[in-house]
Amino acid sequence: MPGTDVLKLRNVALLSHSGAGKTTLSEALLFNTKATTRIGRVEDGNTVSDYEPEEVKRSSSIQTTLIACTWDGNKVNFLDTPGYDDFLGEVVSALRVVESATILVAAPSGVDVGTERSWDMCQELKLPRMILVNKMDRENASFTRCVADIQATFGRHCVPFQLPIGDAQDFQGVVSIVRPPADVPAEAADELAAARDRLVEAAAEVDETLADKYLEGEELTDQEVEAALKSAVLRGDLVPILASSATQNVGVSEFLDMVQAFLPSPVEGNKPLMADGTSEEDSNMEVDAGGTLAAMVFKTTADPFVGKLSLFRVYRGTFKSNSEVWNSNRDQAERIGQVYFPRGKSQENVTEV
Repeated sequence: MPGTDVLKLRNVALLSHSGAGKTTLSEALLFNTKATTRIGRVEDGNTVSDYEPEEVKRSSSIQTTLIACTWDGNKVNFLDTPGYDDFLGEVVSALRVVESATILVAAPSGVDVGTERSWDMCQELKLPRMILVNKMDRENASFTRCVADIQATFGRHCVPFQLPIGDAQDFQGVVSIVRPPADVPAEAADELAAARDRLVEAAAEVDETLADKYLEGEELTDQEVEAALKSAVLRGDLVPILASSATQNVGVSEFLDMVQAFLPSPVEGNKPLMADGTSEEDSNMEVDAGGTLAAMVFKTTADPFVGKLSLFRVYRGTFKSNSEVWNSNRDQAERIGQVYFPRGKSQENVTEV
């Protein structure tokens, strides 16, 4: 979008096993950022993300959808991807154009086959990621059990950055371990203090300077701890575990805060690979809105009213409506018509991206 500060921009893929709640989370994200006035339900077929007739019929996603939000003055582009393996190509194309991912885990069931697949795809691309334990309000939901399952499957570098207040029908909210509030509920105070100590230890284990101060018994400031945690997340040394109930819209705003605080901007993320056979070390692509245009189409759809629509990611420069661009695949110039910003089945005209 015009005028977006790239340091305040996040591009995040939402991944999971089918049924973990990505589309419902997308609805809550849009509602909390005032992009919509109500939270749609997958069961009712009225969500922004699942708008194709086949998606409404199946009550599940079959394509990747852009969910664009503005939160606290920051822009976040979420790509809501399908959970079924049948539509894996949609996930592959989405991961090609983001700097980070969030993997959802259903609290009642824990790590599933699709969870492991999502993790492996992020590992291959070296994408920083977070894990969101969703459906915390459901029967048999257990954050402690899910954390143990996640750590047993993916490693102990997956660390809670939040604690839930209650489980299942008692789930009331989340408390930040990174930025503990002053008014901590009495029943959570001891658990929060212990979790905070474990998080500081985890930060010290992956930050040499912090480790020296920690071992010498020096007091670590909140700013030092948070900076070390973010660096560790960007390197992939730590993976935050969060909690939410998208259907109850609990923990969703806190999730947005964590996305902005710990996931990379385009400047901080991996450099794009703009040609087959290149490595990140070979890429000299720098993020610069004033530079020569470099963009990539990652998805093309057919709209019955508008015609063929191509979704693209701008890596450098500015993509303008009614302009001419160079197609490197065809080795020729092409005329671009109106540029739209999609939100489900509707489109908003924009002058440039």
